[in-house]
Amino acid sequence: MEVHVAPGQAARLTEVEDLRRFSVIVAAAPDALPALAEALRGVIDFQGAEHAWVSVDWLIEASGRSGSATWRKDFAAMTAYAESKGWTRAEPAALRGHVVWQGG
Repeated sequence: MEVHVAPGQAARLTEVEDLRRFSVIVAAAPDALPALAEALRGVIDFQGAEHAWVSVDWLIEASGRSGSATWRKDFAAMTAYAESKGWTRAEPAALRGHVVWQGG
C-alpha cells in the first residue's frame, strides 16, 4: 500500500491489494513537513522526515475494501507482521511507514 500526500490535497491510498509493503509518498520537499503535518493531523502523524504513523481506521476506510472478508484478513496479517517489527502504535491505532519525498 502507498499513501500519497501533496500540499493542499487530501491523502489518498493506492495499491490497496499490495499488503506486503507500506510507504508514504510525499509530492513535496521535506521543508513542507510542518504544513503537511498540520493539514493531515488525525490521518498521518509524521515522525520527523523519515517516518510517519498512518491511522489504521483511515487505511481501512480509504481502502474501499472494508466489506471484503479476504482483504480484512490479509490486512490483519499485515498489521500483525508490522506489530512484530515494532511498526504499530496502539493509541491511536496506526501503522508506521517510511516517507519517500518526491519534490524539489
